[in-house]
Amino acid sequence: MRPLFFSTLCLASSLSLMACSSHQPTTAKESTAIINNTAKENADEQLSMEPSSPEEPLSAFTAFGNTEKSWRTVIDGNQLSIEADFLKPTTIVVSRSTYAEGVEYVSTVSGKPIIMNIHSQICTDDNGYQNEFTVTLTYDNKSYQGCAVAGAYETAPT
Repeated sequence: MRPLFFSTLCLASSLSLMACSSHQPTTAKESTAIINNTAKENADEQLSMEPSSPEEPLSAFTAFGNTEKSWRTVIDGNQLSIEADFLKPTTIVVSRSTYAEGVEYVSTVSGKPIIMNIHSQICTDDNGYQNEFTVTLTYDNKSYQGCAVAGAYETAPT
């Protein structure tokens, strides 16, 4: 639980918090195991498109990036909430596919496809903190790179 807590702090640090020096990142092998467990535990959920219950935390991710444009997504089951410089805050239903090294969420926003690929590869954010996963968010034929952590963390009031 402690690494997850510090991952949350690291996520917040991308916005302005600087308190993650003791965070021990998850290894690539552990990240792969998390995604593989997510795929196994949620195969029925993927087919039925039912939201995850609190007992299934591995079907939740929080992803963020700010290299070109700032964005943040929270995935919880089949719900994806997004806040971005290039898109009004919204929550959509997504379909989920798993593959050997990650998971992909797909839907549309305002008639345009949105795709989020989460890869089981360690990601270093702009503040130098390591996060569990590497993410590519594609919307309106533009791709944005970022990082992700396991778990759904609601946005802080701004």
